[in-house]
Formats: sequence, C-alpha cells, structure tokens
Amino acid sequence: MIFARAAIYFEEVAKRGALRRAADSLRIAPSAVDRQILQLEEEFGTRLFERTATGMRLTAAGELLLDGVRRWRRDMQRITAEIDNLVGLRRGEVMLGLIEGASEFVASGIRTFREAYPGIHFNVTVDGAQGVVEHVLKGNFELGITVNPPDNAAVRIERTVIYDLGAVVPPDHPLAGKGQISLLDCVGESLIVPAENLSLRWILEKAWNRRMGTSLRGVAEVNSTRMMKALTLSGVGIGWLSAFDALNEIADGSLVFLPLIEERLELSTLSVITAAGRFISAPASLFVQHLSHQMEDQNRPTI
Repeated sequence: MIFARAAIYFEEVAKRGALRRAADSLRIAPSAVDRQILQLEEEFGTRLFERTATGMRLTAAGELLLDGVRRWRRDMQRITAEIDNLVGLRRGEVMLGLIEGASEFVASGIRTFREAYPGIHFNVTVDGAQGVVEHVLKGNFELGITVNPPDNAAVRIERTVIYDLGAVVPPDHPLAGKGQISLLDCVGESLIVPAENLSLRWILEKAWNRRMGTSLRGVAEVNSTRMMKALTLSGVGIGWLSAFDALNEIADGSLVFLPLIEERLELSTLSVITAAGRFISAPASLFVQHLSHQMEDQNRPTI
C-alpha cells in the first residue's frame, strides 16, 4: 500500500511536471507529494527528478521507474479484473433475453446451473425472436436465446442446435403411436397452428402449401407456446411445436412429440447469441458453457 501511494504520486508528478500541479490534481498538500518522492529517491539511491525553476523533469532513472509504474498499473488492472471474475462466480448477474419457446429449456438450465453457483442472479426477459437480437445488440441483454438469428457480423453465435418441427398430441390420441408424422396424416384432423409472429408458422405454412396446395388453416391460431400446449392437452386438436417447446410435457408423458417428416422441410435452429466484440461477464460466460452442454444432451446435431 505504501509503494502504491508513492507510485501514484510519482506518476502524477511525472505527468504534470510540477509538485504543486500534481498536488492540486491529487487534492493533497504539495509537502505530502514531495515527501513520497524523496522516500522513493532514498529507496532507489538516486535522483528521480531534476528540480528546475519551471518544474520537475525526469532523470534517466526516473524514466525507467515511470515505465515500471505504468506496467505495474496495467498488471494490477488485469489482476483486479481476474479477481472480480472469480468473485463473480460466487455472486453476480446474468442479463438474459429469450423467446417464449425456449422457456422450459432455459428454466432447466438455470436450475441446474444454480446448483453449482447458487449466488448468481438471473434477470430474464421474454421477447420475440427479433426483439431478443435487437436487445442483445443494444447491450440490454448479455445473452440471447433465439431462433434462426440473422446472418449479421454484429451477432456472435455462441452455440446452435438444430431442432425438429413436429406435432404434439396427448398419449391417447390415435396418432400418438406413429413415432413420426406427415402432413397427409393430419388431413381431417383439428389443427392448432402457430400465429404469424412465431417462426414455426412460416416453416409449417410453406410445407403445407407445397404438399396440399392450399393455405394452412386450423381450429385455433395462437401466438403462445403455452397456450398451444394447453389447447392440445385439453383435446382441442393437434399442436405444432418444437421438442424444445415442450420438454417438461414430453418428459412427464403428458404429451407425445411426433417429428414432422416432409421433403425439403426447412431446418430451424435455436441459438445462444452475444454481441460480437463485447465482453461478457464471467457468470454469463459460464452459463453459455452450461447451456452448450445441455444442448448436446438433447441428442441433436449441434453446430
């Protein structure tokens, strides 16, 4: 601490070129600054400044010490940042934005992550796919979980998993035992279709038009994956989701997921994104790794 204070005073005098100007900048008495400089000179056994009528000029020894002090400052800043990162593993915050369809997947990830890091606080916002991207780029979210992120150099894709579009039905539904489903299997069935704000709608719409030559229509159109599952569980009709949208229901057996098998069906991805070139906190970085492992555990091809 004593050297740190002397080093700060020394660097300020070198920067200002005079004791009084350095003291004014440091808001202390000039005598206190002079005392620290004299102690340093005594410690090193040589003059660090030439005292002139116009101020203080570094000697060759002073130039060497100034270079060392500045390197010491940089090292201390780096070490402080690393210590802050270590502290962040015990306490800290992750600012996270996600689409509604990723809610169960992310909730599961947060639960298991906090088993290892219980002091981490999560600030979670649910938004549309484009909204998640925009907030990440603005710095409102450190991390975003969204579908089919744009090909944009400002968006860094940390991890992507390809997911299947499919139908969800109760286990007693006549189609539940098929294992997979085609659109032809759905002719005459009551369909609950995603609203136009959901990315799955456009994939399903294109496939339906190509196969049936007609527009997609259902008994209900919903803009919420939660409502889609509720209607399906109530027996209103066949719901259309990704497996990620119904992890809990698939796991507990209340819904059966049937992958849609159609030619030229567009692939969709669920991605963890950050803003390119922007530093993210240690807790956020660890959570990215955690979600990456969780994606791999879903037994789907990852990119």
